[in-house]
Amino acid sequence: MIFKKAHLVLLAICFFYLLPLLAQAQTKEINLVGEYIPGATNSDGTGFQFELVKAIFEPLGYQVNINVYPYKRALIRVEAGQDDMMVGMIKQQNMSLAFSQVPHEADKILAIFIKKNNETWQGVKSLKNKKLVMLSSIIENVKKNPYVNKNQMIEVSKPAQALKMLRHNRADFIIMTESEYNLNYTAISPLSLSSKPIGYLEIYAAFTDSVKAKKIKTIWDDHFLPYFNSKAAKAMYKRWGVSKNYQTTLNYLAK
Repeated sequence: MIFKKAHLVLLAICFFYLLPLLAQAQTKEINLVGEYIPGATNSDGTGFQFELVKAIFEPLGYQVNINVYPYKRALIRVEAGQDDMMVGMIKQQNMSLAFSQVPHEADKILAIFIKKNNETWQGVKSLKNKKLVMLSSIIENVKKNPYVNKNQMIEVSKPAQALKMLRHNRADFIIMTESEYNLNYTAISPLSLSSKPIGYLEIYAAFTDSVKAKKIKTIWDDHFLPYFNSKAAKAMYKRWGVSKNYQTTLNYLAK
């Protein structure tokens, strides 16, 4: 009887000390979301942006659970605390999220035009009083340009719509990131279109407002740059065929 009581006491003590450890083990996971961007955040949970997160957290014992949603739904889920983290975010002031200290990617912003219409490019001031067509994701960034006002900007939902407007002289320039340009317009003869860089689009990791997410953000901020500057990161980007993205971001972060 005494032995049985002692055994029960021992079990209770073990349970008392193990319970916090078990709870901690259960919380060492990250619910990560992103929108579908081919190659970066694929619908099956692969892609170099997702792999970047896993490369940082998995060696620290975290399980990274990945889901892909349309942009607005993914944003709502993170703002509501249903998920911990989102990659591929453009920082905006009206969002109730915490953003990483530095962008995890920087993409060049291009002004794209028909060569015969704009043979004398004079830098960003060439955009003044011109009709600019662009996707909604880039509008907030373009607004910061001192040569652009909101009355010049035309929003479209697809790159094909922007190109159609340009070709029919309903717009003077397409404003688009270099990644979008390479993805959508590479099949077009380089003799007909020209592009000039006018700035950078900074792409961040965003975190919900919770104790857990604050810890995740701290880890990300501490480990992102050391990993990004490593040979392993360079090899990972090369494996995904996005070495140019890597070099662009590397150059931007080195400024």
